[in-house]
Amino acid sequence: MVESRIGPEKEQRLVEAIRQGRQDAFSLLYDAYAPALMGMICRMVQHTEVAEEVLKETFLSIWSRIHIYDPSKSGFLSWALAMARGIALEAQKTGKYLHLTQTSPQEPVSDKEAKISPNLLEDARTQEAFCQLEPQEKAVIDLIYLKGYSCSQAAEALGISQEQLKSHLKLAFKHLGAEKTA
Repeated sequence: MVESRIGPEKEQRLVEAIRQGRQDAFSLLYDAYAPALMGMICRMVQHTEVAEEVLKETFLSIWSRIHIYDPSKSGFLSWALAMARGIALEAQKTGKYLHLTQTSPQEPVSDKEAKISPNLLEDARTQEAFCQLEPQEKAVIDLIYLKGYSCSQAAEALGISQEQLKSHLKLAFKHLGAEKTA
């Protein structure tokens, strides 16, 4: 669970100040939550430039939608993370910020992009099993489950057919399942 650097009382005061339109409070809120939001966005979005735009859009949405935030339903960070995730998925789906990147989404996924950050894997066994996957299997898991691509988007990004993608995905599940039961 990600925690903010501010306490619940200060968070509540900041949210109220933002509801009143105070930009100084918004700056403090940004400083407190931008690292957590950017960390999650970077796990979903392939390019730093796109992630930065998603973060900006997230904070603009927070500013304009703060009136709908209900602290009795969720914590502020959870609400902000859900908003950031939705914006990141939409950016991936529509290619909204692809013009900011230097590489096209049709290029094959590099080895660096095919690796999943160890923080995302819940335990050492899962991490170990993931490391045993073939590079193409890792890339498929990364695009579909961590970056929110649809099967057709992932197949296009990897330069393979949807049938090949599904085959890689089945093999990945088979390998992960075999490692879990071993």
